[in-house]
Amino acid sequence: METTKHVIVVGAGVAGCAAALEAANAGLRVTIIDEHPQEVSAMSLDAPYFYGARLPSVLSDQGLIAERVLGSNEPLMACLEAGVDVVTGTAVWGSFRPSKNNTHQKTYQIGVADAERSSLLDYDYLIAAPGSRDLVLSFPGWNLPGVLGANGASALLSRYEALGGTKIVVLGSGNLGLRTAQLALSKGIAVAAVVEVSAEIKGDRELARELESAGVAFHLSTAVLRATGDTEVKGIELVALDASGQAVAGSAVEVLCDTICMAFGAVPNIELASITGCKTEFHRELKGWVPAVSANMQTSVPNVFVVGDGAGVTDRMVLDPSEAEAQARRAAQYIAANAGGDSLPIDPQPRALPSEPAADYPADEWLDAFVRVQGLDVTVCQCEEVSRQELLDVSPPGYLKAENRVPCGGLKGLSEVGQASQDLVKRLTRVGMGHCQGKRCRDQSSMLLAKAAGRALETITPGSYRCPVRPVPLQVIAEYEETQEMRAGWLYWPAPPVDHE
Repeated sequence: METTKHVIVVGAGVAGCAAALEAANAGLRVTIIDEHPQEVSAMSLDAPYFYGARLPSVLSDQGLIAERVLGSNEPLMACLEAGVDVVTGTAVWGSFRPSKNNTHQKTYQIGVADAERSSLLDYDYLIAAPGSRDLVLSFPGWNLPGVLGANGASALLSRYEALGGTKIVVLGSGNLGLRTAQLALSKGIAVAAVVEVSAEIKGDRELARELESAGVAFHLSTAVLRATGDTEVKGIELVALDASGQAVAGSAVEVLCDTICMAFGAVPNIELASITGCKTEFHRELKGWVPAVSANMQTSVPNVFVVGDGAGVTDRMVLDPSEAEAQARRAAQYIAANAGGDSLPIDPQPRALPSEPAADYPADEWLDAFVRVQGLDVTVCQCEEVSRQELLDVSPPGYLKAENRVPCGGLKGLSEVGQASQDLVKRLTRVGMGHCQGKRCRDQSSMLLAKAAGRALETITPGSYRCPVRPVPLQVIAEYEETQEMRAGWLYWPAPPVDHE
């Protein structure tokens, strides 16, 4: 079947490539867009993963990195051979569609940007395969170079081949943590320990046994006191927990390492679906808020589909990508079967959910243990320098010097609606308003709010998403050239008078 209908696939991971290839083979016109290889400046903002502050200098060699990233993605090469228009090194920062509040919009469009320019692309159908992001929990020293997330570590190990460390400690024994440890070993990185706050391993037991056979030590019923080091990670201090979850006196031990990987869990990237207007819902089995999709992965916006980890992360999918590939193919087949009409019919088939909740979501045990052994005077939002205590006190960040502000009484001083609104607390404390766009603090802050208010996590209204959902320099979006007169005075406020003579 040949058609002029245009399918845009966002994300060139396993699911995205499977969707693009299936759609292209069905005769659809397909463009696949992926933000890798990323500029170092974007990676340092932890978008989309938690890369941490230590990024090797080799990442600045754009030619070498492009060769590594693209060469490691065989499915993307298959898409190229099938006639798919492949666009890499390009972030999708916005999504726009006709609506009551956007009457001037006549077509469906996404906003894309590379290092030099930004543009809007029209589409008939959108398949989002944005993957997942790291669930981040803070601890003393988590801002040291050498602390990063599991997805960030995986990208540096497999795509970029540039982790920048030689000995790693993995926090979390779910499938995400076990897979990360396995990948590190395969790349020649020593795994000093896998740490688990629970009394038992959470992930695949066979994989755990393989790691133990390879000499990896498992520290169960163990919490983190702090990362050690002055200018970068030198080690990690751990403490044993008793049956009630309290720190065992005199049990603190330091494990030497140069890299600490947070593998508490991964949660779906739903920013693009959210700003497109897709309905979202909470499913613990899928690790949090996800787009509401049908059996064919169709969202509440009929011509928009979400597949792979972006539609929900399961323990099985972490180790086996076949489920994500099957989702992608179903979405592409459904589009191809109905592409002859002016609009897609609504798929009436309900989506099947996993029978069991995710083993490592939410990371309540970890957060509870961290609060008990570390206290509340620990930064929860790096960007805005706000601690757990300040979040719960609903205090503005210290740098604002708001000493004359009248305290609101903390969370208890807010209405019941306010206590359950991450957006409201964000406006009052600025937690989640920094340059990482909440990727480091969103999950931890919502968990803290739920515990303080005595509510289930799903009753906490999540913070909203706004364009741009990826950090993009204003000069790239606006393409605006300042006049010499403006440049002469912009550093000052108010601007000094300009002599026009």
